Amino acid sequence: MAAPNVLGPNVLDQDAMVDLVRWAGGLTLADVPEPVADGAKRRLLDLVAAALAGTQADGVPELLRAVGAWGGRPVSSVIGRPEKTSVPHAVLLNATISRALELDDVHEKALLHPTVATAPIALAIAEQDAAQDGGGVDGARLLTALVAAQEVMCRLGLAPEYHVAGPKHRPRGWSFTYQCGALGGALVAALLRGLDESRALDALGNAYTALAGNQQAIKEATLAIRVQQGVTAQTAVQSADLAALGITGPHEILEGEYGWLSYWHGGSYDRTVVVADLGSRWECAGASTKPYPVCRITHNAVGATLAATSGLAPGDIERIVVHVNSQESWDEVVHPLERRRTPASPMDAQFSLPYVVALTAVRGSVTLAGLIDTAVRDPEILALAARVEPVLDPGFDRAAGRVIPMPVTVDVHLAGGAVITRRSEFPLGHPENPMGWDAVEAKVWDCAAWGSSPADREVVEELVAAVRGLERDPAPGRLAGLLARAKAVPA
Repeated sequence: MAAPNVLGPNVLDQDAMVDLVRWAGGLTLADVPEPVADGAKRRLLDLVAAALAGTQADGVPELLRAVGAWGGRPVSSVIGRPEKTSVPHAVLLNATISRALELDDVHEKALLHPTVATAPIALAIAEQDAAQDGGGVDGARLLTALVAAQEVMCRLGLAPEYHVAGPKHRPRGWSFTYQCGALGGALVAALLRGLDESRALDALGNAYTALAGNQQAIKEATLAIRVQQGVTAQTAVQSADLAALGITGPHEILEGEYGWLSYWHGGSYDRTVVVADLGSRWECAGASTKPYPVCRITHNAVGATLAATSGLAPGDIERIVVHVNSQESWDEVVHPLERRRTPASPMDAQFSLPYVVALTAVRGSVTLAGLIDTAVRDPEILALAARVEPVLDPGFDRAAGRVIPMPVTVDVHLAGGAVITRRSEFPLGHPENPMGWDAVEAKVWDCAAWGSSPADREVVEELVAAVRGLERDPAPGRLAGLLARAKAVPA
């Protein structure tokens, strides 16, 4: 139970976060359009797929050992593990596992991953709540909280002025994924913990005081890329728990003197994106699911390369020219080019345009099998990666704002002199080129079979059915237990 509010009524209701929290606190599932709710459920099932595949990813065993040494009250399930741990430790592990293989959904224009920042927290709280109360959070309430928190995340990510290309572009050292994720995660925790408006603002304020997250881990291809997602979720749930106990946090965290929008972004933001049309304009519906376990920036290049190289052998190809769509893309998956052509690890390969394009042309697909150590050292793939020539398209670079995803053109130059050119406008999984329920369910089964311990078929079937019928489930906390049982991962 939340601690009583001893501070009196909130007087800082000019900050945009107050509008967001007030709207989220009053939202019911009846207020959510069916396509929006359906999309949130489909992305939750997509996260199940990512989670099933990520249980044995690099960094996960080490994190498991760390959490085991830290201890904690065993109330929350860990994906693929028989033992339980505390809620903060569970979400640290489960968000890391779910993000580890770059398979979770992404809002391309908001530059963030909405479901992995919110769903592990929601499932852990629902599981704990059911064990304590014998009832607690039902599926409709959980789904509503997920939609609300993800909508807030996406609006925050879209609000600051940011140009992926053109003369106003500047390198983006911060990460919306982790920063907006901490705020969205704190909100879903506050909603499911039943905090009142002032306490919910405290939760978000506590998360803001701990805000972190940047792109340096991507530059150096370190495991922190994955673990930072877990740390974000842990920060979020701890922030809500502290607020419930009476630890107050700042409330003007967006537009106060040192607020996220006014200070971090120099006041260059669109307030209407944040607060206008709440309940009628749904930005979370713009999130994409990912068919390939690589940085989303590369997916249009994958689509164009698949179309251009169909039926070709690697020996037929002299070189592949990829017209990179923005400075943002260049910085994240091209520079420095020679290192990207010879990735040092599977994670390095996930953020390498030359490697991903070469893998696509050689294997005819981009799968988890193409991102293991032996594949990253495959001489045939590396030889073609050396012949992938990214060029920064000056026409795209003049574009202003967030024209994401920008189209990608690929020119495949053949040994005989012919050139095959193909273009991809919207990558598979984008709302304009969506992956439906059947495609996402197929992804679940592919991911369930991945690794040395395939998932139990009956458990996976139950997981799929539970997510499809989430809004009718009286005890959605069982999803966390099902994910724990799905794989028997060796210690």
